[in-house]
Amino acid sequence: NAYVLDLRSNGGGAFQSAVEISGLFMEDKLVTNVLDSNSVEMPFRSMKGNVVIDDTDKVVIWLDGGSASATEVFSGAMHDQCKAVILGSKSFGKGLIQAVYGLKNGSGLVLTVARYVTPNGIEIQGYGIKPDFDVKLPYLLIPGISSDTSQIDFNSMSSSLSSMCTAKNL
Repeated sequence: NAYVLDLRSNGGGAFQSAVEISGLFMEDKLVTNVLDSNSVEMPFRSMKGNVVIDDTDKVVIWLDGGSASATEVFSGAMHDQCKAVILGSKSFGKGLIQAVYGLKNGSGLVLTVARYVTPNGIEIQGYGIKPDFDVKLPYLLIPGISSDTSQIDFNSMSSSLSSMCTAKNL
């Protein structure tokens, strides 16, 4: 058995949700660093005591060019913390934090105030999350209908993840 998280065409969402969901898979691990314009780091960690996925369970995350923002924060954390293998194609690359200010005349001003980097220090903005396996996956034409994962060798992917993580820790 394995968990398959199909995050293709998921444009993201609330940053804090990505951090909270990470806590279901890993306990007290770095999810991302937020770097301000002076490159001062503010780390965000997963919560303690919320893990529901066993360390021995295999996790695969599917991404594509429509996967962005909080989706990339979550996927980057899962990958860099050796919790998931990434399949599909490179994600969008939206790793900026922007503040929106309303002006008196009714218009708005959007300012970039910081950026996200993965636990391994990989810039998300403009680069995206690169898959471990560049796999063409059947696209879901009807939301809620699962894709066929019968051709995916989860044991092989799990072994690849173990090898990558072992090499990283040497």
